[in-house]
Amino acid sequence: MFAATSAAAQSMAGSTSITAVFSATAPPPSNVGQPPPRVLRGHPVIPLEQYQQYKAQLARRPVPIGPAALESSNAPGMLRAPGVGMQPLALTPTTSFEGITQTNFSPPDPDMASGPEDLIQVVNSSIARYTKTGEQTNAMTLQQWYSSLLNTVCPTGSIYCRIYDPTIRYDALHGRFLLSAQSEDAATAVTYFLISVSNGSTYAGGWRHWALKASLNGTTETPLELDYPMLGYDTQAVYLTGNMFDALGDLVYAKLRILKKSELYNPTTTTLTYRDIVNLKNEDGTTAKSLRPAELRGRPGDATDPGIMVNVAVEVVQADYMTLWRIQNPVSNNPTAVRTTLKNLWKYDFPAPIQQKDSVVRVDTGDSRVLRAILRNGVVYTARQTGYTDQPTTVTYDRIDLALNKVTLQTRLVNGGYMFPAFEVPASHGPVNAIPNRLIVGANIDASGALTYLGIPDVKAGEDKFELSSGVSVRWGDFFGASIDPVRGGLWTFGEYSKTRGQVSGRWGTWAAYFPWITTQEFTDVSSSNSFFDFVNVMKLWSITTGCTPTTYCPGESVKRGQMAVFLIRSMLGDNFTFPQTPYFTDVPATHTFFKYIQKMRELGITSGCTATTYCPDNNVTRGEMAVFLTRGKMRALLGDDFSFPTQSYFTDVPSSHPYHKFIQKLRELGVTSGCTATTYCPDAVVTREQMAAFVVRSFLN
Repeated sequence: MFAATSAAAQSMAGSTSITAVFSATAPPPSNVGQPPPRVLRGHPVIPLEQYQQYKAQLARRPVPIGPAALESSNAPGMLRAPGVGMQPLALTPTTSFEGITQTNFSPPDPDMASGPEDLIQVVNSSIARYTKTGEQTNAMTLQQWYSSLLNTVCPTGSIYCRIYDPTIRYDALHGRFLLSAQSEDAATAVTYFLISVSNGSTYAGGWRHWALKASLNGTTETPLELDYPMLGYDTQAVYLTGNMFDALGDLVYAKLRILKKSELYNPTTTTLTYRDIVNLKNEDGTTAKSLRPAELRGRPGDATDPGIMVNVAVEVVQADYMTLWRIQNPVSNNPTAVRTTLKNLWKYDFPAPIQQKDSVVRVDTGDSRVLRAILRNGVVYTARQTGYTDQPTTVTYDRIDLALNKVTLQTRLVNGGYMFPAFEVPASHGPVNAIPNRLIVGANIDASGALTYLGIPDVKAGEDKFELSSGVSVRWGDFFGASIDPVRGGLWTFGEYSKTRGQVSGRWGTWAAYFPWITTQEFTDVSSSNSFFDFVNVMKLWSITTGCTPTTYCPGESVKRGQMAVFLIRSMLGDNFTFPQTPYFTDVPATHTFFKYIQKMRELGITSGCTATTYCPDNNVTRGEMAVFLTRGKMRALLGDDFSFPTQSYFTDVPSSHPYHKFIQKLRELGVTSGCTATTYCPDAVVTREQMAAFVVRSFLN
């Protein structure tokens, strides 16, 4: 099943010291703006002439138009899909608002990330911060954002400096925003990976910028140029990928650049090291292109040791496979890529150009690359745009079980022209062989199934046809954005739609929407009126709790230290993990009901016991102690107890002299708690089982 990468694949070490600190709330520099208006064409992954011919042939395929529908199938050898009727997300948004307005660049490639307090939106080539009610508080161009690096990455001057293809993510495990983009000096064709990391979990807390020259393989210079940079992460590393092109515009190979979180997330780092892996090959010998690194969601210790990437066969007609890559030992001096070929997929192709209402201009939606990969609990969920003989332009979702090395489910949208899935997997989805129910995409049909202007079904209708001043076809973009709210658990989406035309050509707009999560009552004593209802149900979904009886949860009862160990370790690792067999504590022998969980807590450094030799498993857990346990569970493997935190106290009863101050400050910053009142935390109060549910789900599953 597994095969080593080809002998041509290489792993090389490099580093950069091109860095700058940045305050996102300071007035943006006035002497830096945007280059003149530009239509971003992007590099096709096959030669341009071949791409144009192929797309022209696909355009002849009639696109079925009618009421939107979901079609799921178990390809040969796939499992059946229980739970397909579940509704982990509401079908109607509760918050919906206009996002960043049109910039000088087209298409916008919109993306968005949700932190505990902030929504950060990016497009080509701007960034803006919003509140969760839709109020824009900060905005600037990406040239202003990266102004301190422009002289290095674009030495011929800002007028020639293009910064585009931005991606924004929130790493909820370690409480960091990650912004990536690429810079291009139009006069020299020199390109850089640009990445910004927030100092904490807020937009206003300060950032650090890094520039990494894309043409370097380790320290060796090449004549190649970057396009389509992408971003993913797991517990140990951040993964940057991109396609590398020669001077003729032909793709040579895709590149993976691995960054250590321990360096990237340390605000005092001055030299950032990395490892490059290039020239990966699919099983049939074709070059792996448009690599999509996965983003980790939930259970950080469960089946997530290797880095995960996927790619489809973008140059193979009627392909029936995708390639899964495991990056073994990603932060070591010698990471390796191990390939698994996932076969028996629906035979797919490039998506065909789609029609627009009132226009002969068709919309080019690019190729069939994977546009999102989410890793949750040993399963990778992918979203990609595809073409089939019966559905020429649509969106396909795949569920990949890493333990089985198998695609266990495929789902696609039918009866329309669909593109750019805004896709995520909320904790309310649970560990089932299904695809989440709220699938946001761009489309050319309305609710009745009639052809209409380009919009976002159930979110924002298109207003006009989209035509540019030249040409008979138009590129709509590369992707939409989606993000799980780390506090509330629901889904934020962000996409583009066609606005009312200007005097000369079409205009785009962006729109954001929030879909709350939905859960089913699991215990008779936790009703929907309980503010902890969803959190308790999610705990049951993931088998973190079975209740205090088979039908009740006992939400108001206190949590004992032994029970807390079970909740915490199950939320991090599940129930299958190794643990030391020799007892650490005299009051927790090997026969103790909670022995393996308490042993694991001690092994991971999350607890040292209530004394040097005892754990006190029957003692109640206080809110102060809980802050220590949760924060160490999130941070210790990467940062130990040396993590950043807001120094100004959030709570009047937790001053800076309090022994748990830094841990409580961190939990508040991460949105795991808001206190017992608006101004107090109640560190000595006992944690109840319902409070425990919110603490655990926000810490490890959202």
